Amino acid sequence: MTICCLSFATVNADDDVKVVISTSKSTNYALYPAITGVFLRLDTRDGTIQAIVPSNPKKNRVLNAEPLALDKKPGRFEMYPTDSSWVWVLFDSETGNMWNVNWSAKGDVLSKIPVTEAAY
Repeated sequence: MTICCLSFATVNADDDVKVVISTSKSTNYALYPAITGVFLRLDTRDGTIQAIVPSNPKKNRVLNAEPLALDKKPGRFEMYPTDSSWVWVLFDSETGNMWNVNWSAKGDVLSKIPVTEAAY
């Protein structure tokens, strides 16, 4: 018998939107509410992302089809909201790498955020 225990963290993305981020590292996928009617579905194993519109599946689209990791470790990637509904931070908890995920009707951009180690 296997017992799975999940815990959740709540982050305020906007004044009226609460984002619940699973802190369980055993999930293959995480679903993030982005703006009214749209969800971002993250494959936590490789960093691929889809925009899902449940009310109109024809509008579903892939935001990032290129896997960022090949080891398929569940829970490796996480997403965090910014102060813009159209920009999220994709985080690789294994390496510490981060990407800006900019998505809109005009086009989608995934750009790596350079991180410099602090000198002590």
